[in-house]
Amino acid sequence: MVESLASIELASLALLLVGIGLAFSDIRLSGWVLGWILLSGALLVQWFRSILNYSIEHGGVDPKIYQIADDWMGLGFSLLIVASMYMMREVLARHSLADERLRAISAVAQDAVIMMDNRGRVAFWNQAGQRVFGYSGQEARGKKLHELIVPERYRVDFEKKFVEFRTTGQGPAIGKTVELAGRRKDGVEIVTEVSISGVNINAIWHAICIFRDITERKRTEQMLGLEDAVGRCLDGADNTSEALRAVIRAICQTQNWECGRFLRADDAAGVLRLDEFWSVPDAAIEQLLAASQGFPYGPGVGVAGKVWQSGQPLWIADVTKDARALSAIFKAESGIRGAFVFPVKAEGMTLGVFAFNSREIHEPDAQLLAAVRAIGSEVGGFLRRMHAEAT
Repeated sequence: MVESLASIELASLALLLVGIGLAFSDIRLSGWVLGWILLSGALLVQWFRSILNYSIEHGGVDPKIYQIADDWMGLGFSLLIVASMYMMREVLARHSLADERLRAISAVAQDAVIMMDNRGRVAFWNQAGQRVFGYSGQEARGKKLHELIVPERYRVDFEKKFVEFRTTGQGPAIGKTVELAGRRKDGVEIVTEVSISGVNINAIWHAICIFRDITERKRTEQMLGLEDAVGRCLDGADNTSEALRAVIRAICQTQNWECGRFLRADDAAGVLRLDEFWSVPDAAIEQLLAASQGFPYGPGVGVAGKVWQSGQPLWIADVTKDARALSAIFKAESGIRGAFVFPVKAEGMTLGVFAFNSREIHEPDAQLLAAVRAIGSEVGGFLRRMHAEAT
């Protein structure tokens, strides 16, 4: 029995020394893991003391040996408990301080600050997240991030890349600033600039993402690019017809319109007539163009006539629900929905109008409406110069 007690005492002492050594060493184990190891050691020592008490009650241990062993085990139990509580307190303090710092910084941040755990669920969501994506922190926390803000067509790719991150903390976007498509709560897609970093918390990889909504900035860049493209179309054209078709095509392809027409003003007849057009291959679009051939638009007649008369752009999201659309051209069964018309001017006179249509409903775009004023003037100046050269 004496040998058994000596072995228990040595084991307890060894466990005590290992636990304390780990607690204050440079070995980078999780604080929670160390705390639980130390606490488990304390419980194991207490179990040894229970065996010792049982042995002394049945006369199997010398009282002097029992007293020495019990004193040592009591000391070991106390130290292990203190060490385990110290480790857990330090972990809680670090986490609390980090959480307070994160909340304080993110509360004043203008960008959305979002933390995602290794299951892809939202662990933190600041106030700016609601402004950018429309979800409150209460709505977002615990939800899968990609289901909240990633457009559906990109979700499979997101999940594939996330598999690598959850195990290694690495990925193609980690440590970089990239542009990603986002989706708001109302379903509207936006363009975001996001910086992503990986952080290891208790041996679990988390991603901290900082999102900035750059939709307006990108749209402004697109409009400047469109104006430049229109300028190149006009500079590189050999004749008026080629230039007009190139301009129509550039606007259709960059702004997602399926058909574009230029209706030139016939001052002698007092009407607008179809001059040039471009479209995607489609039966409904071809019917629209066929109906436009030879159709005279008088001042105030149809969308084109109203723009010619007012000299102001006009945008109709759905022509089937707007009385200003000409029913003879835009029939419900044609499938045409969106319409956008703006004037082409020179020296205060409206020389014609550009008309664009789509089978999709197009909501008004303030950036494009502003850009076409410059485009209309640029094309108008080009037409004036070409007319002067021809005469």
